[in-house]
This record gives sequence, structure tokens and C-alpha cells, in this order.
Amino acid sequence: MSARILCLVIGGGLLVAGLVGLFTGVGEGQLVTVLTAGLLLLVMPSIVDRVRSMRLGQFEVHLVRQIAATARKSAETLRRLGMEPQLDAYATIYTELRGSELKAVRGEVLDRIVQRVANASAVEKFDKTEVKDLYLSGSPIVRVLALGLMEGDLSLIDGEVLLEAINKSLTGNEQYHALKIVLNGWGQLSDAQRNELGAAIEANPQIARGPARRELAEEIRGLAKSPRIPPTT
Repeated sequence: MSARILCLVIGGGLLVAGLVGLFTGVGEGQLVTVLTAGLLLLVMPSIVDRVRSMRLGQFEVHLVRQIAATARKSAETLRRLGMEPQLDAYATIYTELRGSELKAVRGEVLDRIVQRVANASAVEKFDKTEVKDLYLSGSPIVRVLALGLMEGDLSLIDGEVLLEAINKSLTGNEQYHALKIVLNGWGQLSDAQRNELGAAIEANPQIARGPARRELAEEIRGLAKSPRIPPTT
């Protein structure tokens, strides 16, 4: 009970601070972080209650089991790293956060999943064919997870996957991570892939609707105009 009250108090305080910041000179990035953190703390008690009830048999997302259906070796690696409970919990919370008012929180939760798997692929070798199959046959959350694996290990980059994620992304988050991979892995792409991805970025109206996606697209345009190909990051 005390933890629930603490979440509500801190969350309310952060939201108030964020609202005050709207009328001061606080940067947009800081405001988004503060407001998102406050909202997450406010909704966390009810989320925890729901997750507890799910674990009693109502509903639970078994994300790593979904991965195993297409990418057995990848699932085994995630299990060996002890990531299965964490990824399943994040996936359950993400799935249950519905409503436009929780869009920012959903994005934060999904970004945590991406960061966890990116960290895993930075230290463990995943199979490139499995990662591609995982994306092409996966649910929206699994598609983003596959992109996260590519973020952590740019040798996993696949031009077909990136083109699909830009042209036919199922979520804005998916498209954002695809653009991020294109930017960081520019040196890994062939001239033909760069041209094809550049054309797709120019033709896609959805990119301009997200400030973060729009910023990445601008950086990619800068690379496309530069005669020097930067090293992968």
C-alpha cells in the first residue's frame, strides 16, 4: 500500500513539474521525459494489479515463446541470458496499455524491450536468417524486437527488412527504429540499398508526423548527399 501511495505522489509531482515546465524555458526533450515518467508512475499501480491477475490465469504474453516458434536459437540465447521473465513482463504490460492517453507510456515500454535485446545482441551472436524471419513473420512487438537485435549488432542488418519497416511499419515505433538502423548502419548498406531506402523515406508521409522520425530522416538525407561514407556506429 505504501509503495502504491508513493507511486501516486511522485507521479503526480512529476506531472505538475512537467506542466509548469510548459510555461518556462525547459527543453522539449526534458519535458517529455518528466511527463512520461509521471504518467507511468500514476498508472503503474493499476498495471501491477492487472499483471498480477494475469499471472493467476487471465492473460499473459509469452514473448520468448513467440520468438521460439520462428527463431529457436534466438529464443534459447535470450533464455540463457535470463531475459525471458523480463521480456515477457514488458510485453504483457505493453499489450495491456490501451488508449491514446497511454501512447507515450507504451512507447517507453517498447523502447525498454528494444534496449534489452540490443544489449543482448551486442554481446551474443544471433543468427541473421532467424532475425529476418522473426521480423517478417512476427507480431508488431516481435517486429520491433527483431529491429532491436539489429541495432545491437549491425551485421544483422537486412535491406528487405528495413524497406518493409519504413514502407509498411505497423507502428511508429517500428518505423523509428528502422530509420535509426539505416542511419547507424549506413556504411553497411550497398549503394543500391541506400538509394532504395532513401527513395522510400522521401515517399513516406508518416515519417514527417513524428518529430524523432523526422529528425532521423534529415540526418539520413545529409548522409546521402555526402561523398564520404561514415563508419558504422
